[in-house]
Amino acid sequence: MTKELGIRELAERAKKEGAYDLAQGVIDADPPKALLDAMRGLPLESVSRYDNKRGVLKYREAVLSYLKSRGWNTELENVMSVAGAMAGISTSLVTDLKPGAKVLLPEPFFIAHKFLLEALGYEIVFMPTKIGEDFDWDEVITKMSDVDAAIITTPMNPTGQVASAEVLKKLSETAKEQDCLLILDEMYREFIWAEEKRDDSEYMNLDLSKTVVVRSWSKTFAIPGWRIGFVVTSAERLEKMATNHDALYLGGSTIAQNALAVALTDNLDELNAYVDDLRKMLLSNKEILEKAFAEYGLTPLPSPATYYTLLKHDRDSDMAMVEELIAKKVVTTPINILFSDSKKNTGYIRMHFAVQAEVAEKVATMLKI
Repeated sequence: MTKELGIRELAERAKKEGAYDLAQGVIDADPPKALLDAMRGLPLESVSRYDNKRGVLKYREAVLSYLKSRGWNTELENVMSVAGAMAGISTSLVTDLKPGAKVLLPEPFFIAHKFLLEALGYEIVFMPTKIGEDFDWDEVITKMSDVDAAIITTPMNPTGQVASAEVLKKLSETAKEQDCLLILDEMYREFIWAEEKRDDSEYMNLDLSKTVVVRSWSKTFAIPGWRIGFVVTSAERLEKMATNHDALYLGGSTIAQNALAVALTDNLDELNAYVDDLRKMLLSNKEILEKAFAEYGLTPLPSPATYYTLLKHDRDSDMAMVEELIAKKVVTTPINILFSDSKKNTGYIRMHFAVQAEVAEKVATMLKI
């Protein structure tokens, strides 16, 4: 009998069996040199201590400047440091909701969102969607009247679908109208393939009174271990969030904040060039791997954003497809584990293409054997 596994377990299995890991979406790239140099140049004696509960001032100011360079003019009182996206989501939830509150979660979902909501004692209201079809944003808007909060990932993991500026504005307005906390997890903001210009100007149209925009540098600069990101919300909400956030130690490393502050302030052009090069590598990998899986007999779905591709298969189950590929030393993710009914076959698996170029080529070769 095939054993059902989680994404982290699949990644560990890849290591154990010497297979190529296309399951866990960790970017296989070195961080930007400017960022590493900034970290090495810090006066550790003076930055290795607690700081303001909203985050290191220089870091928050650097984030403001960064957003301004992208056309989003906001204020210091609207920005707070967080220890990665999940910390920002956690702080947002515990500030607004009591255990038992209803939280809308479209599926397929990022599995850590489900685990977090369960751990915090919330009632998850799953919103099923059909893979391969356009996401129904109107359904989200309709359902917001029946829940206390909604977590929306855009671009979406694993489907890659993106909420337009118009949709984001409408969602934020509905959140206020329905008194529903809206959390926008924008972990993959830099990986919307049709967007070549860094433009966040439309975010100035959002109503932030009940909306929290959560971003992280984990994917952008390949630093998931640094646990650092930021949230943008209303000044009133941020003040309340900061208190809970401080009590739970979710603010992120002051060392990481100081390093980002230096790099964002002094080396933004270099950081942007790094992201441009990373995007080029990912798109090249995408082309190589989608072609290889198609030649193997799977059908890649269009992937407008993120560095994931869903692959349609005709095996008896998603795990059967995964096991077949593991035998070829290639590890992927069964999509059934990203649904509330994880036992139900979906007919899809997910592969990520955030690997080194030579790994993409080697996987393509393995699939031909």
